[in-house]
Amino acid sequence: MQTSRIGRRLVIDSVVASALLFGTLGPVYAEPPAVSLIGHYSNLVWTKDEDPHALSGYNLDLYRQGNTVFGNIGVAVGSPEPVLAKLYDISFDEKTKAISFKAKYSKGTRYHKDIPPEKRDAKVILTFSGKLSPRWAKGEFVQQDGYPPFEITAKDKCTLRKTSDTLKPDSIEEWNQLFGN
Repeated sequence: MQTSRIGRRLVIDSVVASALLFGTLGPVYAEPPAVSLIGHYSNLVWTKDEDPHALSGYNLDLYRQGNTVFGNIGVAVGSPEPVLAKLYDISFDEKTKAISFKAKYSKGTRYHKDIPPEKRDAKVILTFSGKLSPRWAKGEFVQQDGYPPFEITAKDKCTLRKTSDTLKPDSIEEWNQLFGN
């Protein structure tokens, strides 16, 4: 009788200890949630040449992994491909679909007599504030000079239509490697 009671107690203790161990350590080793596509949106205008160039517009890619929203934007600057920039300071309200973000990119080299040593990257800070719908992203882009006093150089209210592209990265880490972070 005594051995049977001790044996049952050992089994119960080991089950409780296992539950505690795996209950607290389990999430540490859990797979991260899969990346989901919020959407690809664009209003890019291309030349109809044999070698097309992006004349104007934006190309926005938004993703989510768990509670983290991330993405990138392509900005037409007249080159063959839009200049890509990583989004930061992203705010997305799932209920109202309100979204805002910032991005920094370069429009090439800027030359001016007051800029030593006569040239520097033409940095731009792009800010967006607007809303998403199942078919579009609508709002205002504000471009600022990337150097003090950070003057606003352009404002553009526009609608980017959702595209049928379904490509997405496998993880935030893979996406960060693409953008060098």
